[in-house]
Amino acid sequence: MRTKILSTGRLNVYKIVNLIIWLLFLAVIIFNLLRTEDPSLIEYYWFIYWGVLFVLSYVRRTLKLRNIEYDDDNIYIVDKAQEVVIPFISVKKIKLQSLDGVHSIFLSEHLGLGKEIWFKSSLWYPFNFKKVDDEVYRLQLKIEKVKSKHYENPITSLPSQTG
Repeated sequence: MRTKILSTGRLNVYKIVNLIIWLLFLAVIIFNLLRTEDPSLIEYYWFIYWGVLFVLSYVRRTLKLRNIEYDDDNIYIVDKAQEVVIPFISVKKIKLQSLDGVHSIFLSEHLGLGKEIWFKSSLWYPFNFKKVDDEVYRLQLKIEKVKSKHYENPITSLPSQTG
């Protein structure tokens, strides 16, 4: 039984709004380029610079966001067509990546999704950071608890043959 959904349920809304903001920003740059009679090389440079920045930012950050759920032993990546189960043992750490609430889960091994999984904890992250940070902290505690149980194997030695 899953106890908590860690990522926002409105992830698609975030992706669409983020895309619209970037496209509006690029449209303003294109409008300024077309408005000037003789655009200089620096104006073309800025258009290319912001266009490349958009592609890198949007593709790397926004399109890689996943829906994350967890229980006492596993993290679940819920996708439209499938669900991927990641045991807590495979998680290295969870880290806040940006000020708008994008976190990443670093994995110790490649599980088909890469070694880093990104999720957005809340659409309102800067305003409800305390609640979200507490939830991420509880998840980190659960991961550490499972890892400590996993590594508590007592060392056994063979009885010595004296005599």
